Amino acid sequence: MQIEPDVQIEHRPLDDPDAQELIGEVQLEYVRRYGGPDHTELLPDEFAPPQGVFLVAYADGTPVGIGGWRAKDATHAGLRDGDAELKRMYVRSNARRRGIARRMLGALERTAVDAGRRRAVLETGTEQPEALAMYAAAGYDPMPERFGLYGDADSSLYFAKELPPVRLATELDLRAMQDIERAAGQPFADIGMTLVAEDEPPTLDELRTYVDAGRCWAWLDEANRPVGYLIAELMDGAAHIEQVSVHPDAARHGVGRALIDHVAGWARDRGCTILSLTTFRDVPWNAPYYERIGFEVVEDSQLTPELEAILADERARAIGQWPRIAMVRELD
Repeated sequence: MQIEPDVQIEHRPLDDPDAQELIGEVQLEYVRRYGGPDHTELLPDEFAPPQGVFLVAYADGTPVGIGGWRAKDATHAGLRDGDAELKRMYVRSNARRRGIARRMLGALERTAVDAGRRRAVLETGTEQPEALAMYAAAGYDPMPERFGLYGDADSSLYFAKELPPVRLATELDLRAMQDIERAAGQPFADIGMTLVAEDEPPTLDELRTYVDAGRCWAWLDEANRPVGYLIAELMDGAAHIEQVSVHPDAARHGVGRALIDHVAGWARDRGCTILSLTTFRDVPWNAPYYERIGFEVVEDSQLTPELEAILADERARAIGQWPRIAMVRELD
């Protein structure tokens, strides 16, 4: 079910008044369903980046939902290094059935992924059928391990979901991203677009700007080495993909699409309604590929000033001898 575009998800500390108000409501919900509140201790520092996150969903400026995660590792019984434990998922009764809980869950997973967490784990209860259905639909599997204060309670159920190997890029990834860019140019040389293949990658300082701003993501291989990356901009109600590149050795494995989907969720959480990019019109792994994953061509007469400026710059450069176009994907 689609939700209204006026719903935004914002980072808040655990002791934020809006967060605390909704935490009080979910505790009353536990009393109604289980006969008592959840006595699990939650500390504000546990939900402060990079060791955790707490989020509040707002609809028309009114807080309507919450959720958080805190880092866990193998020193906790039943858990393993790289886990993110989800806590206090809740949506007010008058805001339910609008997809807000699923949006919140997606935002929690994305922020955990950005922080380098590799699995989401949670404990929920037998008297919360709506939550059980949502977690199952989102790909959570029952886990045999039990942890936390209610590990021995018959009413407690435990679930886990493996998270994709994405994280926010760091200073240590800069040269690897340049190497990816150079390698990704080879397929262009193979179809005669030598100028594109020989185009220099972004400088270390240019990449560092995106990394420092938290707008650059890396996809990692099994050895935790970057094999793909994406950098993005925010532009007047829209998010723009400045660059997405995948090493040829990792091509055709869904890496580019997964990075784009991850950033689409990131943009939607910030209230963006459009994800845009510019690309080569006639290169098979450019515009035709983006069309297959939900992007549409924007005619020149319909360009926003920002996209018009980007295209004008690209068309004026040497690579402009091959047709460049803008494309957008709506974020619902």
